[in-house]
Amino acid sequence: MSVDPLGAQKEVLNQASILGLEITVAVAYESSFKTQGAKSLCCLKVMISSSLSSDESIGVGGGRSTYLGAASIVHCLENYKPHVIITSRVADAALFLAPMEGGWKGWGEISYGGHQCLKRAQAAEYLVRSWMGERYPDIDDKIVSYIMGYDSLKAIGINNDSYSSKQVIDARLRMDGLFELEEHAFEFVEEFIALYTNGPAGGGGISTGQRKEIILQKILVDRENIFWRAHAKKASIPCLQNQAAECEMVRMHILQSQKNPTNRAMGIPRVDTSIETLPSPVRASHGKKIALYHIAHSRVGDKGNDMNFSVIPHFPGDIGRLRAVITPDWVKDVVSPLLDLSSFPDERMIQRQINLLELVSVEIYNVPGISSLNVVVRNILDGGVNCSRRIDRHGKTLSDLILCQEVALPS
Repeated sequence: MSVDPLGAQKEVLNQASILGLEITVAVAYESSFKTQGAKSLCCLKVMISSSLSSDESIGVGGGRSTYLGAASIVHCLENYKPHVIITSRVADAALFLAPMEGGWKGWGEISYGGHQCLKRAQAAEYLVRSWMGERYPDIDDKIVSYIMGYDSLKAIGINNDSYSSKQVIDARLRMDGLFELEEHAFEFVEEFIALYTNGPAGGGGISTGQRKEIILQKILVDRENIFWRAHAKKASIPCLQNQAAECEMVRMHILQSQKNPTNRAMGIPRVDTSIETLPSPVRASHGKKIALYHIAHSRVGDKGNDMNFSVIPHFPGDIGRLRAVITPDWVKDVVSPLLDLSSFPDERMIQRQINLLELVSVEIYNVPGISSLNVVVRNILDGGVNCSRRIDRHGKTLSDLILCQEVALPS
């Protein structure tokens, strides 16, 4: 698939023609114009055309990463009635980003395996925090730590009886700190490296690093200062409706030709994926606890320190029952483990998590057109992608955290 909007439109139209699909594909993309004595200018005016003029380009990076907002999409829907709209990123407001200093980050990872590996990881974390606290009092809140993998299982509510700490045979401790001074980040890394000589026995696979962190300041750009173009094309169908039988034969031939002819020669079993009728979605049973991924799918997005995730039921009729389960309190409870400062929190850290959770707010929006929910969670991403101390800075994997929760839908 092409990476720029115009190339993607061409590819979609080509595939639709091959499959005999009569669809309209609209495209909206950034457009920059050069004038005498000036660089790229911007305006709200919409140009409707199927080709670029000589003094026009399609924007930085082929226009694939520009925040255009919703105006261009609304224009396409109103004017072209398309089946598919291809555009770049969408945001409610255009953004101008300027770099600012954001402090210094230091991090370290170390592995422990075998008997009581979790206890040794806990001791290692305690030592690093203690060493840092002796040198720099009141800096502990700048550090977060977690056991990779094991903490994920705790977050999705794994039963302690079915997966106890005694069954863990290897643990990977990670600690991240975001500090105001370079000296703090340097000493943090030095103390973490000292685990090899002064820490619990058996640690290995150590990895550390430090760098200056940059935070982007966001400034809104007025819509009248945004260039964009839009147009639509229809797929060219090689056969007419009265030739439907011939089209079907062409499609079957294409599908057969796409199968790998070397499969049998290599001893790979050939799986027949063709089915006469598509399976119908089945409604979830009521009153029985099952993982949410059996009922719906989800995707996560991020904006600064906020995230939003969709909840789209496999069976559209389940949306009413999902609304009864997915409430703001339910969401806050699910995401609360993200605010842990440690895998082994003491009373002070637990209180710190409670204080952070009070800053978290949840907004749930119904999206009736596609029978789904859009859930916005504010102040949950550890400051956002540019200063987060988490491995998944964007929070893209958090849809798994949501979907692994067990729910019981009402009747």
